[in-house]
Amino acid sequence: MAVVVWLKRDLRMADHAPLAAAAAAGEPALALYVIEPAWLDSPEFDAQHLAFALQSLAPLRRGLAARGLPLLVRTGPMVDVLQALQRELGITQLLSHEETGPGWTWDRGRAVAAWCRAQGVAWQEWPQTGVVRRLKSRSGWAARWQRRMDATIPPTPPGWRGAAVDMADLPTLADLGVHTPPRPLPPAGESAAQAVLLGFLHERGGDYRRALSSPLTAEQGCSRLSAHLAFGTVSLRQ
Repeated sequence: MAVVVWLKRDLRMADHAPLAAAAAAGEPALALYVIEPAWLDSPEFDAQHLAFALQSLAPLRRGLAARGLPLLVRTGPMVDVLQALQRELGITQLLSHEETGPGWTWDRGRAVAAWCRAQGVAWQEWPQTGVVRRLKSRSGWAARWQRRMDATIPPTPPGWRGAAVDMADLPTLADLGVHTPPRPLPPAGESAAQAVLLGFLHERGGDYRRALSSPLTAEQGCSRLSAHLAFGTVSLRQ
């Protein structure tokens, strides 16, 4: 039996409530990232997105493994992947961050919720962005957002009790039938995100208010954190 941390747009170790909860559970655990056909077939998908995700997963997998937690990367519909893991290991809990995205992520979330109910798997989600679900009114939204941003960041666990699983190599773009993107990628991964953030705060951001207004200066003067925020190699709260 195992606790599964479902990674989506949160490819980091710091400020990661599901990873912290998995360590606190004291049960065998694993992290899981799923490359879903619904994403690869979606109109917003680009090869650069997958390449950035894969390059972020490599150092994350090494960092988690050093603390005892295996990171599985599998391909297929999310419910099918969960069902296979259920047969292999048995799943007691599914832990993840909330995700707010296009329609296919909403449909997938509903399918996962139905599967968890049918299997008796406890699924717990944590917010990580400013999106507040199920509000009947926008009144008070800003205060809720600020409380989230001001909340204490959970410490990165020193270790996990890892589940015994077979680890395959990370897939390549070629393995997934995706062409190599023609444009170079920004450096990926949590360490790269921290370097970009610190570079903005201590160097490039000095002229931010003026630099952002011109395409000649915005490339250097703006944060350059878009990809890192999109894939969660740094959290919005960080």
